[in-house]
Amino acid sequence: MRHETRSVKGRAREANHDCAGALFDGTRGLFVIVDGTSKPGSGQLAFVEGVIGIYQSRIDQGADDTTHIAAEQLLKSVLTDLHGALFAEQTGTTSYLVGVASHDQLTIAYEGDCSCGVAATSGGIEWLTSPHCKANWKRDRSPRELALDPARHLTTSGFKAKRSPAPDFVLRPAAAGERLVFATDGCWAELTEARQAEVLMSPGADITDVDDDVTWIDVRL
Repeated sequence: MRHETRSVKGRAREANHDCAGALFDGTRGLFVIVDGTSKPGSGQLAFVEGVIGIYQSRIDQGADDTTHIAAEQLLKSVLTDLHGALFAEQTGTTSYLVGVASHDQLTIAYEGDCSCGVAATSGGIEWLTSPHCKANWKRDRSPRELALDPARHLTTSGFKAKRSPAPDFVLRPAAAGERLVFATDGCWAELTEARQAEVLMSPGADITDVDDDVTWIDVRL
């Protein structure tokens, strides 16, 4: 399993509000990507480090993630524990997505507008998750349709101080040879499908013409 992460600050903000992290321990891959609000104290880095740290600690203590049910329960527990610890000192709202690739399966937990997809050999991406935003309240719109609707910026779910984590889950096989992409909305919405394919082929390509922050983790199983 190999992974590569890149994050680019958009033109609309003075600071990058995205954050991403990944861990491969020889058995499982754990991938975390977040997009914080413009409010101070969204805790993006603390969220990423917290999820990875708590998850790995649980595994070291004997926790199970060998089935989708076990991985889902473990992720719920990790997010609940992190919620109490993080919001004792932080405020704000964060869109997040956590993916676990373990034992030939992929378990995804998410709230907000971060997404995960499978990249084809041509570079095109089939997105697996449906963003939580007002433009997608029926959960029936494609990424290209959402990209053109300003209401996509109004998220309807996220990691919030006064609300316990309630992620949606996507469960699917994780086949050897697959290429997964974990991305913030700056990537799946601000970049055209052609640009997405371009940056996957050339990760160091210039990205200077976007307003939103653009962040992704490129994973090869």
